Amino acid sequence: MARSRKPEPKGPDWPPEKTLLILRQQLEELQKLKAASRFRDAQQNEDEWSQLTRNVLNHGFGEDSRNVSSFVRALDAGEYSMMGTSEHQLEQNFRLRCQQYEATLNSSIKELELMLPEPAIQGVYEPGDEFAFYKDLKDILANAAKDVLIVDNYLNTEFFELYVHPIRSGVTVRVMTDQVRGNLQAVATKYTSRGDFELKSSGDVHDRHVFVDGRGWMIGQSIKDAAKKKPTVMVEIATSNVATLQKIYEDIWTRAVRVVRS
Repeated sequence: MARSRKPEPKGPDWPPEKTLLILRQQLEELQKLKAASRFRDAQQNEDEWSQLTRNVLNHGFGEDSRNVSSFVRALDAGEYSMMGTSEHQLEQNFRLRCQQYEATLNSSIKELELMLPEPAIQGVYEPGDEFAFYKDLKDILANAAKDVLIVDNYLNTEFFELYVHPIRSGVTVRVMTDQVRGNLQAVATKYTSRGDFELKSSGDVHDRHVFVDGRGWMIGQSIKDAAKKKPTVMVEIATSNVATLQKIYEDIWTRAVRVVRS
C-alpha cells in the first residue's frame, strides 16, 4: 500500500503590513499577561493569546519558518518533572515563556519592518528627534484636502494645538482614542468651533494610525511621546492595504462612543 504523502507546510499568505499590525497588538497583550501576579491568573488568557499569535506567525512567515519554530520552542520553555512540577517551578516557567515570547515577537516585528518597501518609510526617528517627527506628521496633516482620521490611545491636550490646529478648515477631522483622560474633552470641545470635527472613544483601539485622503501611516509610539526618549518610526502603509486597514477602523468608529462633535 502506498504511503500517503505528508502535506507540504503552508507558506506565508499575509502581507507584511497586516502581520506587523497584529503582532504589535499581540505584543501589547503580552504585557498584560506579564503583569499577572500569578501564572494561574493568566493561564487561560495565555492559551488564547499563544494560539492566535502562532496563527499570525504561520500566516505572516509560513508554517516552517524560523519565526514559528522559535515561538514553538518558547511554548515549551522551562523545566518539568515526570513526578510533578512544583508551583514555584510552574511560575518560573511562565515567566521564562513570556521572555521568549517577547524576544520572538520583537525579532519578527523588526524583520517585518525591514520587509516593507523603501518608499513606505516616512521616517526613522532617534531619541530626541521629536521635532523632526512633529514636523513630518504636521506636514502630512496640514496637506490634507478632504478627511483625516487619527487613532491613538494616549492623546493629551497639546495634541490639538500641535496637530489638529494646522489642519485647514473644511477638512473633516475625526479622532479616536480608548479613554478620554484629564481635560481632553474640554479642549476637544473648543475645537468643535472649527467645524467638521468629532472625537470618539473605544476600547477596541490598539495601534497608532493616521489616515489622510486615502493614504495611511502606522506610528510606532504614541504621538504625544514619539521620539522623546525612545526611537520610533512612521511607516506609510502600502496603497493596496490602506482601504482594508481603514475599514477595520471605520467599523470600530461606527461602534465607538461619541465624546464631542461639531
